[in-house]
Amino acid sequence: MIYLDNAATTKPSKAAVDAMIKAAECFGNPSSLHGLGIEAEKLINESKKNIADMLGVESKNILFTSGGTEANNLAVFGVAAARHKIGTKIVTSKIEHPSVLEAFRKLEIDGFNVEYLDVDSEGRVDLDMLRNVLDDETILISVMHVNNETGVIQPIEEIREIMLEKAPYAHLHTDCVQSFGKIDVKPKKMGADLVTISSHKIHGFKGTGALYVADTRMIRPILFGGEQQGEIRPGTENVGGILAFGAAAAECDTDQSKLIHLRNTMKEKLQEIPNIKINGSDEYNSGSVLNVSFIGIKAEILLHSLEAHKIYVSTGSACSSHKPQPSHVLTAMGLDKKEINGALRISFDRLTEEADVIKAAEIIAKEVATIRRFM
Repeated sequence: MIYLDNAATTKPSKAAVDAMIKAAECFGNPSSLHGLGIEAEKLINESKKNIADMLGVESKNILFTSGGTEANNLAVFGVAAARHKIGTKIVTSKIEHPSVLEAFRKLEIDGFNVEYLDVDSEGRVDLDMLRNVLDDETILISVMHVNNETGVIQPIEEIREIMLEKAPYAHLHTDCVQSFGKIDVKPKKMGADLVTISSHKIHGFKGTGALYVADTRMIRPILFGGEQQGEIRPGTENVGGILAFGAAAAECDTDQSKLIHLRNTMKEKLQEIPNIKINGSDEYNSGSVLNVSFIGIKAEILLHSLEAHKIYVSTGSACSSHKPQPSHVLTAMGLDKKEINGALRISFDRLTEEADVIKAAEIIAKEVATIRRFM
């Protein structure tokens, strides 16, 4: 098997599996006052510290959630609820993950003034448009750090500078699900007030995420019915998922060089195939994703032909793969219908081997040639 769909999810590491087993053995409720509960709480705090240290923040600023989607929702709805008396303008980009875009669309229905930022042909946010839409009524800007379909890195620090100048009452949220554990993510350096991360993108388990919040007074809860996590995110903690998250975080390597090398290797091999197009910026890229259009073929057909060789890739965001409409990310970048329909997402990870990348590229070339003969 050659697994190249790491942007969708990663294989749980041995350390994460061992942590999950440990949680099953120490099964106490972390809110219980007896020894078993206290031990579970202690293990959660150790995992929280691993994650906080990686972000360069204090443990008290980490809130565990059921995943990236809930963390994004908590950030967006939480800030809107806390700041709506100050203003009702909120800003995001057209290429966000659905868990952000759909939250903004709901707030738009509820009466908020939403601005959706354009991106250029390489998938980078239009900073001039950002300057033009910001004002004293703006309370939230949410722009992802690394795009899940293209791997393109957004200029979060520059966005922060513009926000401080044009929208002094706003908070900055960035979805770092695709960057955390792959490249260096430091909220304070970025100037982000809220940061979303997820366990299953870094070899933890699905069902656990976290939100960094610089100050919990920035947000209001969206769930109610418990005193856990300062009542901002109530509910009995997922001890196993959190321990696995912490174990996975402790193993992460944020040196981009290997990812960039793997992406460049795949790109160079695929560029030998005629009539293809590489989508997204090469200069501003995490190295974790290569998005390429094979003009004249349907990417879904190529995906399944590769699956027959036990090579696993994607046609886009896993959260949107069952929807018939074209990629909103590639559409916003200005790709035409043929380019979008033929787009494949190949995503790499620190465990990906160069030999597998080369072998996969060779098989992709053969399958593309075969498919084109019959189309």
